[in-house]
Amino acid sequence: MQSRTPDSDRQPTAAHDAVHLSPRESEVLALVAEGRTDREIALRLSLSVETVSWYVKAVRARLGARSRAHAVALAMRLGVLSEPWPEGR
Repeated sequence: MQSRTPDSDRQPTAAHDAVHLSPRESEVLALVAEGRTDREIALRLSLSVETVSWYVKAVRARLGARSRAHAVALAMRLGVLSEPWPEGR
């Protein structure tokens, strides 16, 4: 008889499959983790606010996140995002 662990019944989800973010997506997510707004991120990265918003939506979709905060939490749990955050607040 095979022993069961609490996670052995868990079905894989989009957030728990291998997640690969592009370097720019990772950069945007790290700035989201700092609490920056899309406008602040856009200024920091010399992008339009619409482009930053698109990146945030793409990251949320890849992680299966319901919100920006959920995306950060999932990314940290999955090892996609770790401290320290980028410098230069």
